[in-house]
Amino acid sequence: MARPDTLDQDSTLSRSRFGHAPALWLALPLLIGCAIDATWGVNALWMWIISIGTLTGAWLGARLTKLGGLCLIATSIALGAAWHQVKLPPQSAIRPHRNYEELSVSIERASARRDGRGWTGLGMITDRDGPYFRRRIALSVNGSTPAAGCELKISGHLAGLDEHPKGYDAWVASQGATLRLSGGHNLGVLEKPSAFSLWCQQEQERLEDWLRQLPWVDTDGGALLAATMLGRTALLPDEAKAAFATTGTLHLFAISGLHIAGMAAALLWCARRLRLPEIPTGVAILLLLWLYVQITGASPSSVRAWIMAAFIWGGQTSERATPALQSLALACAVTLILSPEACSDPGFQLSYVAVLALITAGGPAAKICGGPTKIAAFTPRSAQTWRQRVGWKIRGFIFSGLCISSAATIAGTPLTLAYFGSASWGGILVNLFLVPLSEIPLVLGMASAACSPFDFLLPLARWINGLAALGLEGMTLLATYAAKIPGVNANYPILHGWLGPVGALMLSGCFLLQAEATSIPRLLGVPALILGGWLLLTLI
Repeated sequence: MARPDTLDQDSTLSRSRFGHAPALWLALPLLIGCAIDATWGVNALWMWIISIGTLTGAWLGARLTKLGGLCLIATSIALGAAWHQVKLPPQSAIRPHRNYEELSVSIERASARRDGRGWTGLGMITDRDGPYFRRRIALSVNGSTPAAGCELKISGHLAGLDEHPKGYDAWVASQGATLRLSGGHNLGVLEKPSAFSLWCQQEQERLEDWLRQLPWVDTDGGALLAATMLGRTALLPDEAKAAFATTGTLHLFAISGLHIAGMAAALLWCARRLRLPEIPTGVAILLLLWLYVQITGASPSSVRAWIMAAFIWGGQTSERATPALQSLALACAVTLILSPEACSDPGFQLSYVAVLALITAGGPAAKICGGPTKIAAFTPRSAQTWRQRVGWKIRGFIFSGLCISSAATIAGTPLTLAYFGSASWGGILVNLFLVPLSEIPLVLGMASAACSPFDFLLPLARWINGLAALGLEGMTLLATYAAKIPGVNANYPILHGWLGPVGALMLSGCFLLQAEATSIPRLLGVPALILGGWLLLTLI
């Protein structure tokens, strides 16, 4: 496939540019291999043997381009399946021998409950002599919250997850856990956490305490701001959490691409105003965002967003523009290499499918719909009235936002129905307003956190917190009213969970195949028809 001209800076996604996204040939086979092992399970030794055989075939058939390419793809798939099998803890269902156990657990993630009575998290069992070695376990423990990386002796009521879990257990299972311990008690520390982990935990607690401080007494407003900045939906008031969940906008409170992109944009804006050098400043911003990710708990979604931001920035600062698809594929490949079990994580699937839809359909459609009309294009600026300019900007904002929101909703619907049993059609309209509004409290929270170390700026920082909290309460009010609209959230029974990834795969193929389309009916209408057909087939 021909490479684009090296001097061409046009970032328009076309089929010729698919050949200039070599990371696709790494990411897609890795993803397929990981998915094969996650679905059926493979023997790692056999996969290594197959990979050696196919790699040998690729070397022997080097002169036959198609045969060599197929052999390399097969090698990547086999290596992906083997890597997934080696890295993932045992996934077979298990029944505990006793209801009450004492286990040694290495803590991977831990967060305090909203009521302050203990903590929840994930960990890996380290008892080599027992039957649970290397099993990932979901924890609910009383006492103070530990830092990630420490090893604890914990006692509690142990239970195995169902073979086909639902609800919260389904999310726990998607993280690789097969056991659950409740009513736990910390019996002692077997290994202390690192100094960096302790520092991250202390900074998180300090930030949470500070973000809750407002010029007036408002517990809910402070909790909303802390949840926004720290990505902890457990801090949200119950009414607000239900409203955002019903309207499909709970993702606003997860550290993801929206947070990382908003923070990066704000920091870059400040750097440009100060005329700082581009590359050193970009590296410093990436380091600051990495610290933010670590302080907020390094959730999978935040790590994925940081990796994606790093590759996008690297592509933009290179000698020539790198297609967004290349950056997306690189981020996907690196994520799977670091955490192959992410392939079965609903968050991983939703985030990458949604971003793919935005790159190939939502963005191009937004340019078509949000572009200037013929009247605006042919009217000299001196002849334009302020009402016309404002009207055209509002029109462009609404139509562009609808295209982007529609593309993401269409792409994610099969997965949300399969994993959560519901889809918020009203989220297309609600996201149109809440996503841009969510950037305001995010930027204000950043400013408040930057002012908090300086005593003379604390009064100003509290008022910044107050403004951010007011904005979040306004967003909550909007979500609450939207949640009351009949049909805003639809429930559909999906009989087989595998139908969700299959539907997402069909839509992803559609988005890629018609990425060159220049009409809204093709960019969004064809995927919508495919989604409709998928719904009919799954509901019959």
